[in-house]
Amino acid sequence: MNKSKVGREKEEQACRYLEGQGVRIVERNFRCRQGEIDLIGYEREYLVFFEVKYRKDASMGSAAEAVNAPKRRKICGVPIITG
Repeated sequence: MNKSKVGREKEEQACRYLEGQGVRIVERNFRCRQGEIDLIGYEREYLVFFEVKYRKDASMGSAAEAVNAPKRRKICGVPIITG
């Protein structure tokens, strides 16, 4: 199985999990000049950005480590237009 297929499956799994937790997903794989955000949803009244990371084993580091400070800054700078 190739990496992109595994990535799509893990994003779908994450989406189903989040919806089961009450998150209303409003966008998947949002792309703009600054990059891509895997999932965007509302958790109660908060707009939340979800970055989905899959690690086959611990040698790749944790998923949290993959969302470093530059990536967080980039996500915070993305304009979101809904409606």
